[in-house]
Amino acid sequence: MAENADWLLSEAFCLYADQERYKPYEKHHATALDTGKTAASLHARHLVIYHTVDDDLAGRRKAYSKEAGKPFKGPIFVPDDLDRIPLYA
Repeated sequence: MAENADWLLSEAFCLYADQERYKPYEKHHATALDTGKTAASLHARHLVIYHTVDDDLAGRRKAYSKEAGKPFKGPIFVPDDLDRIPLYA
């Protein structure tokens, strides 16, 4: 159902390197890398990553975008609370 989606919204609980610390798979969550792979395999045009750990709010956007951007080449948005996402992008 999500294949070729204009916008794919996906949680990414933590970075792949932090999986031992946060154990996302035990909680049925994904990493930013997993989310990027999923978006790429579904041929999504845009990716929104939410439901992330908040221990590095200052660096979170950059880190999650960088990791998800390895497999996914479209625009990636990692919003903070109350951010608006430009759906026309």
